[in-house]
Amino acid sequence: HMEYRIFPKGGEKISTVGIGGSKLHLVSDEEMVRMVDFALEKGMNIIDLATETADVFPKVAKAVAGRRDKLMLALHLGLTFQDDGQYKRTREIADVEAGFARQLAALGTDYADIGYIHYVDDIDDYLNVFASGTYDFARKLKKEGRLRKLGFASHRADISRKFLEEGDFDLFMFSINPAYDLDPVGNNPLEEDWSALNSVNVAQERTELYHLAEKKGVGITVMKPLGAGRLLDERTSPFKRALTVPQLIQYCLDRPGVLSCMVGADSVANLEALAACDDTSAEDRDYSFIAGLHFEEMLGQCVYCNHCLPGHSNIDIARVHKFLDLANVGDALAREHYLALEHKASECIECGSCEDNCPFQVAVRDKMKEAVTLFGE
Repeated sequence: HMEYRIFPKGGEKISTVGIGGSKLHLVSDEEMVRMVDFALEKGMNIIDLATETADVFPKVAKAVAGRRDKLMLALHLGLTFQDDGQYKRTREIADVEAGFARQLAALGTDYADIGYIHYVDDIDDYLNVFASGTYDFARKLKKEGRLRKLGFASHRADISRKFLEEGDFDLFMFSINPAYDLDPVGNNPLEEDWSALNSVNVAQERTELYHLAEKKGVGITVMKPLGAGRLLDERTSPFKRALTVPQLIQYCLDRPGVLSCMVGADSVANLEALAACDDTSAEDRDYSFIAGLHFEEMLGQCVYCNHCLPGHSNIDIARVHKFLDLANVGDALAREHYLALEHKASECIECGSCEDNCPFQVAVRDKMKEAVTLFGE
């Protein structure tokens, strides 16, 4: 019952759900084989390998042995590993080239089905992708056939738009879920008549990005469709109620340009929940209640809408919140991504302007202190 979508460039089929790499470092050799067995049985045909540790690759190699052609393997250019096997992001071209070669060797293959330029989230890094030779190297890999599809990965709509307008790509990986997409309706966060502030909309910048991707024939693969599990629990969901896996997957698949959702998994049980999505009813997938939510139902919860900006310290408050939330639900890479931010929470001067601007009355200053405590700066 697996649903497939077609790459706009090339016509290959990709399953609408796939195995994300964020939890694969927790998986034993034996469980990895069982996961791949189950994925193939249910029709999943993609594994993303943005992983925390290098030891994932030989485990995947063992699991896909003899059936490499059945699965698309997605690697990340600029994701490499230190001597102790821990994750590192780099734009040093020698490290980018060596990191890609080591990943292929560890997988026992001579090509990657997809290669993403890894995690580009600010303009200086974007420019460095081209200046460092990373983009040219990626293009060379594709021309040589060592890379079948070329993409990039980002959490930011403005950076993704620049890639689409200035580069030549087959797809990109982008973080999508209802919380990340939210934009409040109404301009007065202090308005006492909440009924005048209708509800929430999908942020215009993100909507325009999805349509641009579709127009240009560039597919989207989704990271964080479940918000690292935060949206599945009413205690951590900004909506003050839990959403289900089918609702969240359907939400992503309804965005223009989206091909597939990569969901972090560390067991067959995780994959069973994904595989069941295609067998759920339209009613069980329905997420329309989000459109009717009013602000008072979500007070105190950051939904990453950026209405807190501009601040006086140039801190990207929404991204600090996002990485803090992800770290608190066990996303190990969140710390590395936080530390890559140009401006850290420790730079907060506690002026309170962000809280004055926040429609959801989030205690931003307290959250900045929490981030400093958790991440160390």
